[in-house]
This record gives sequence, C-alpha cells and structure tokens, in this order.
Amino acid sequence: MMEMDMGAELSKIMPELWLAALALILITLSSLLPQGQKRPVTWFAIGGLLSSLIPAIALLKGPAQLAFDKTYVVDSFAVFFKLLCISASVVVLLMGLTHFAGRRAEGEIPTMVVLATLGMEVLAGSNDLILIALSLQLITVASYILVGMLKEEPRSGEAALKFFLFSATAGAVMLYGMSFLYGLSGSLNLVELARKLPGAQPGLVVLALSLVLVGYGFKITLFPFHAWAPDTYQGAATPVAAFLSVGPKAAALAVLVRTLVIAFPGDLAGWPLLVGLSAAVTMSFGNIVALRQTDLRRLLAYSSIAQAGYLLMGVTVARLDPLALAGLLLYLIVYLFMNLGAFAVVTAVEQEYGTVELKAYNGLASRRPLLALSLTLCLLSLAGIPPLAGFVGKTVLFGAALAAGFGWLAVIAAINTAISLYYYVKVIAPMYLKTDILGLSSLAAPDLAGQDGNVPPALPKAVARFSPALDFVILLTTSGTLLIGIFPEPALELARLGTRLLGG
Repeated sequence: MMEMDMGAELSKIMPELWLAALALILITLSSLLPQGQKRPVTWFAIGGLLSSLIPAIALLKGPAQLAFDKTYVVDSFAVFFKLLCISASVVVLLMGLTHFAGRRAEGEIPTMVVLATLGMEVLAGSNDLILIALSLQLITVASYILVGMLKEEPRSGEAALKFFLFSATAGAVMLYGMSFLYGLSGSLNLVELARKLPGAQPGLVVLALSLVLVGYGFKITLFPFHAWAPDTYQGAATPVAAFLSVGPKAAALAVLVRTLVIAFPGDLAGWPLLVGLSAAVTMSFGNIVALRQTDLRRLLAYSSIAQAGYLLMGVTVARLDPLALAGLLLYLIVYLFMNLGAFAVVTAVEQEYGTVELKAYNGLASRRPLLALSLTLCLLSLAGIPPLAGFVGKTVLFGAALAAGFGWLAVIAAINTAISLYYYVKVIAPMYLKTDILGLSSLAAPDLAGQDGNVPPALPKAVARFSPALDFVILLTTSGTLLIGIFPEPALELARLGTRLLGG
C-alpha cells in the first residue's frame, strides 16, 4: 500500500522528475565530450525540455491535487507556469546555441538552465514556506552561476558577485519574515497560515509579509529590490539576461500570487493596496530611468522592471476581479514572446557587430531590414501599441484594475505606457532615419564608446556567425507578438485554463 501511495505521489511530479534526471544526464554528457565539441549537450537539453512538456500538458486539465503531506500543489495554475518556464528555457537555449559555441562553459550552461527551470517548476507548485525558500535558492544559485560562467568576459564576474550579494541579503530577509509567520501561526503551510493569521496581531502580520516580499520582490525586480538587475543584465551574456528577465520573474509571480491569495485571504494585512503601490512605483521608476540608457541591455533591464509593475497590477486585484488572474497569465504569455524577441535581436546584432550600444542600431533597417522589423514590433508591443500582443495584455490588465476599483493604478499605468513609448522609439527611429555611420570608417567612431569608455571593434568588418536557431527564435517570437495581438483568443483561453488555483 505504501509503495502504491508513493507511486501515486511521484506521478504528480513527473515533469520535475524528468528535469532532475535530465540535469544528471547533461552533467555526465558534458564531462564526456571534449572541449569545443559540446554542442550536442545543448541539443540534448532542448530535446529533454521539450519532452518534459508531455507530462506537464497531461496534468493541465486534470483535477487539482495535493502531494507530499500537502506541501506541494498540482493545479492548472502551477502547470501553466511549468509550461511557460519550460518554453522560455527552450527559446533561450536556441538563442544561445551560436553565442556560446566554442566557449569553455558551453557544456555547463544547458545544465544550469535545466536546474533553474526545475527550481521554477517546484516554486510554482510550492504550498509550504520551506519548499518555497529551497526552490528560490535553487533558482538563485543556478542563475548566478549562469551570470558568472563566461570567465573570459571581465564584466561577468562582477555581475555575478553583485547578483550573489543582493540575493543573499534578500534571501536572509525573506527567511526572517517566514520565521515571523511561523511564530505567529505555528505552521509553514499556506492553507494553515490562512486559518491562523487572522487571529494574530495585525502589525506583526504586516511586518512579516513585508519581509517575505523582499525575497519575492528580488526575483520579480520589484522596486526597491531591483538594483541588481541593470548591472547583472549588462554583465551577463545576452541570452542569460533574456533568461533572467522571463523565467525566474514568472515563477516568482506564481508563488507571490499563491502566497497572497491563499495565506492572506481577503485583504488581510492590506496586501492589495501594498502591492498596488509597489506596482505603481516599480513601473514609474523603471520607465523613467530607462529614458537615459545608451546600452540596450541596460535599457531592456529597466524595461523589464517596468513590465514587472504592469504584471503586479494583475496580482493587486487577483481576488477582486475575475479577469485579473487571466489577465496576468495572458500578459506573461505575451511578455515571453515580445521580451525574448527583443533580446534575440540584440543577440544577433551583438554577434555581428560586437556591441550592444544604441549607436550600433543606426541604419540597421538598411543593413538588416528583417532584424529591424522584428525589433520594432517587439518594442512597440512592449509599449502596448495596437494591434500587437502587448496592447491586448495591457487592455485586460487595465480593465481588471478599473473594474476592481483601482482606477488610480490604471491611470498611472497609462501614463507610464506613454513614457515608455519615448525610449522605445529612441531605439526604433535611428534604425530607419539615421545614416549608417558604422560603414564610414574601418575604425569605430569615437562616439560609439560604451558607458565604460571602451570602443567597440570595427563594426562593419565584423563577421556574423550564421545561426539558423537564432533566426528561428526571432521569427517565432515576432510571429507570436503579432499573431496574439490579432488573434488573442487561443492565448486567452490558455490563460483562463491556468487560473484554477487550488484553495484560491
């Protein structure tokens, strides 16, 4: 009987077991292949991740279940995030296929991506504070290894160190908050917290929740816990920055929703207003600071901070409007396409011209018209311009905020949307309107020096490494950004399917 029960429990976590086995296989495979011939590791990781979609999809329409003494949940909400995080990881590995070719860390990067994805899957279904803390640490450790893995890049080690210090501090504060919750309730289970916290002292409940939100906010890039993101994105390899901007952020949003909706029912501790204020400040800060960026990776870092603010609108009204949770999940689908699409174009331009400075995009439409078009569509979608996918996602979120009585938050978001359009157009306009100054000299122009004072190499003479995989990613993400905007129903139906939250 016990063996049957254990088999039933394990069947509920088949996607996670699949990824754990895949990580072990990748470690062995990478150690057996000689240096410079480790591309099969990436392809094996991509195949393994795609295969893990099969057991995950099988769970999507199944009944919600508890596992392992009620510490883990298998519901449509958790499965949705598993599908989202696996998809993001596959796209990122395809994006980095040529970028990491021949590098010393080529065989280890897929393993770290798979381990981080495993942590994201566990986090999305965690129903216990200890399991939440452990899965967050798995994501964090794998992430800062990814950031610092390219030792030949001088900024990589610095970015990894900053990421580590910020994550260690945020993690310690979060654990302190979790210990407060345990002291107030005598339990680590989210459902038990919901039963016992209403009887606790309100001030201590607010304090405990605020401390826990530090750890969640670090992953989401919630202001003021965002400070690691710009330097980390700039110092990391571009595909790694793309990965950090989507996967861990989505998983952290999943556990934030589960914690708030289940452990803090109603408006216990006043969390809707607290999260709403955080959303307003986060989107405003990200958009305003993005206005002065000249490094496209830093610009996209601040853009992702602003996008976190929009996503938090859905969290704010998750219990107040039936469309809120569906709007949040829809916007995450949209965000995956448009944000990874923008990073994919940045990766392609960096491979060709050796820089991520905005000056490198002058005249891009004349040199690479399809790249310019793809970047234009992705950036306009991030700004929320119709008929692109970002417009649909923001419309649903804004509507949910208005219906729930958070009109002030919708107004702030609309103002921020107008602000964001300025710096997105700052990237788009020179691609079509400025002269191709990069072709005038065999030496880089003096004003092409980056923020660190380093002048990039002779850009016109750079030889592009042809990457069918990267071209496929750009085509896929751009098509998704356009098609979801025109035909949003399939994505919205998937989002609605993912709103079944056990106990929520």
